[in-house]
Amino acid sequence: MARVALVGLEETAATELGSALKNEHEVQRKPVNTTVDDLADSDIVFADGDRRRYVGLLRGVREKRPAMPFVVVTRQAELSNWLDALEAGATDYCSAPFQVRELRWLVETALHRPRVRGVAA
Repeated sequence: MARVALVGLEETAATELGSALKNEHEVQRKPVNTTVDDLADSDIVFADGDRRRYVGLLRGVREKRPAMPFVVVTRQAELSNWLDALEAGATDYCSAPFQVRELRWLVETALHRPRVRGVAA
């Protein structure tokens, strides 16, 4: 069972993600102003897809906890947003509508995927 942090997600997205993952993982909702230190008890982060908000947190995570999976969540499925998130160092990118099977797969693969150090914007 992983400890999943949902950082700064809007209500609907947080509820959908929480419902999809709560049977297999411990889901924690965290505010938009969450810091890396606030994630000390988390195994994976799902963060709001607003680049202005997630980039600072992502940089801090990559600096202090480089192996921590970090997934950017959005309702905007444009290729440029996906590439921006991955280039900034995100482990993956997830856009709504969410499928339960997709989210479970995403968590499992992100937790078991080796990370390369030094990949951050």
